[in-house]
Amino acid sequence: MKRLFGFLAALAAVSFWGISFISAKIVLEVFDPIVLGFFRYLLAVAVVLAIVVFKKVSLKVTKKDLMTFILAGFFGIFLFSSLENTALQWIAPESGAIMSSLAPLMILLANTIFSKERFNWRHGLYALISVVGVTLVVSPDAFGTSPEGLLGLGLMVLSIMSWTAYSLFTKNVTQRHATIKVTALQSIAALVAFAPALLFRPLPAFDAFTATQWGHFLFLGIVCSAGAYLLFIHSIRVLGVTTPNVIINFTPIVTVLVGAIWFGATIGWIQLLGALLVVLTMTLITLDRTGTHAA
Repeated sequence: MKRLFGFLAALAAVSFWGISFISAKIVLEVFDPIVLGFFRYLLAVAVVLAIVVFKKVSLKVTKKDLMTFILAGFFGIFLFSSLENTALQWIAPESGAIMSSLAPLMILLANTIFSKERFNWRHGLYALISVVGVTLVVSPDAFGTSPEGLLGLGLMVLSIMSWTAYSLFTKNVTQRHATIKVTALQSIAALVAFAPALLFRPLPAFDAFTATQWGHFLFLGIVCSAGAYLLFIHSIRVLGVTTPNVIINFTPIVTVLVGAIWFGATIGWIQLLGALLVVLTMTLITLDRTGTHAA
């Protein structure tokens, strides 16, 4: 039952992040990409610290763990969000979502290289099949060939590399500290990293926001930057680092479905086949108890 809740927590987090690609695209009409990151995590820190105070959670940690939290916040929140937000200025939300399918393969390789774990070939095969499924889900016209589009895709690759580093740093502390503490300290570290941008980047005109833009902004800050990270960190604690990152491949499915509803696009049978492959690989890797425990 504990593992089931871990799987559902990861699935919920990834679903929120799938929607976030569309929300970010809308909010970036009025936000500088890096300033957006600051205000998203300003909201997130407020929410998380309220929970910390309510539950009377101590934020004291050793110097070694504090450095791990700082690095996780820098790579997995500040750098990841900055690269992703900047990329979404030039590419479609679906393009950003499909690039996230590289995460499981990068995580597997990083685990092998840095954690000196034996490479799990089954998980590698599942991740590869999932990438194929994601490619089928996302329509070919989501990828632009303009210099800006190619730059956006390159930035997305760098963002996934940052996410890989975040996953490894987070894996090291989730077994020693409560989920809320991990989320709080990482978010605070990220907020401090974002803060200097306010001196050099244009600030948004909040009084000119439409109701739709406010809604997407609050969703990004409260749900995607606070709630989703809480859920995902909990899933890493329960399932290890590999399984939650394979579940990330569900992100493009959510993005495409929400995009179809939002923009009225149609979904063909090839996209449905791709979605089935992604769901199948997520199921296989979750049921693979030996591989999951090794993660």
